[in-house]
Amino acid sequence: MSGTPSAAPPERVLLPKRLRAAEVVDALADLRRRPENASVVLDFGQVEEFDSAALAFVGYVRSRRLPVVAANVGGALARAEESFVRRPPAEPVPAPPEDGRAGRFARACADRFLDRVRALGRFLAMLGDEAYHIGGYLRTRRGVYPGETWNQMFFMGYQSYPIVCLLLFLVGVTISITSAEQLRVFGADAYIADIIGYAMLRELVPLMTGVILAGKVGAAVTAELASMTVLEEVDALRTMGLVPEKFLMVPRLLAITLVVPLLVAMADVAGILGGMIVARVTFGMLPAAFLEQMTNTVDWVDFAWGLAKTVVFGWAVVVGAGFKGLTVGRSAEEVGRATTESVVLSITMIIVLDCVFAFIIY
Repeated sequence: MSGTPSAAPPERVLLPKRLRAAEVVDALADLRRRPENASVVLDFGQVEEFDSAALAFVGYVRSRRLPVVAANVGGALARAEESFVRRPPAEPVPAPPEDGRAGRFARACADRFLDRVRALGRFLAMLGDEAYHIGGYLRTRRGVYPGETWNQMFFMGYQSYPIVCLLLFLVGVTISITSAEQLRVFGADAYIADIIGYAMLRELVPLMTGVILAGKVGAAVTAELASMTVLEEVDALRTMGLVPEKFLMVPRLLAITLVVPLLVAMADVAGILGGMIVARVTFGMLPAAFLEQMTNTVDWVDFAWGLAKTVVFGWAVVVGAGFKGLTVGRSAEEVGRATTESVVLSITMIIVLDCVFAFIIY
């Protein structure tokens, strides 16, 4: 009686203890040399050291419909296979609905508007804090290094008056020259003194001094405070229990408040001197006659208004510079951007405040 031959048992291949890319290549080459219908059991029981090639090999054996079976895949190899090879596919994230060009434009405008509103709120909060810190320092005289106020006065006042006086002198000359031609047409030569005195004391000196301080003092204060923020010196002050908004800003605010009257007085003299020289050259008007005609129209109230405006402009410059310097990002690029934005912000605030003063004075 002849019996049918039984199927040969599958051959068991014991994989090495170290199963990495080189060993995986050898195992694949061994499988290709075998007949296509040969049954093979790959025993991973002794594998202890493996890499991503071994995990890919396990996944290849499990996914292929071959008479090759993976056995004894356990321990660390099984956990790695579960984490990386058999990870379930992530559910697709639905794409956001398309709003169209108009929707994107509206969203961008809304985000920009909200950013400006939040920045305005932080600026006003800092302005209130500085007013509170100034009052607290004047009462207690604590929390601020006294010598810093003198250093800032030297920088903001003594090192600023040459450029302020020079530019205001040239402004006075320019206004006198442009006005003289029109006054000569109407035979009103004597009124050049009134125009120069009124324009200089009330408008041009405060406005030009504020713009000069924004470009010189505001940029320097922003760069200094921004560098301290980037280098974490401001954080170090907080760690020592100091308030940076008080320790760093109060001396600068006191200094700008004290030096502005001197700057305004010297700028007034320089601007009026420029107009006086032009009046002497153009009309032959004596300096005594020029001053007498000017004092008939201009009085101390005009000087006081100009002084008050310049003090407010100086505060706007220092607070704007401190705001940009203390809220700067933590990179060198942000320091330069903050300095530029500080100058733009200060000049913008000066123009807006000048318009407000115009409504109040006139």
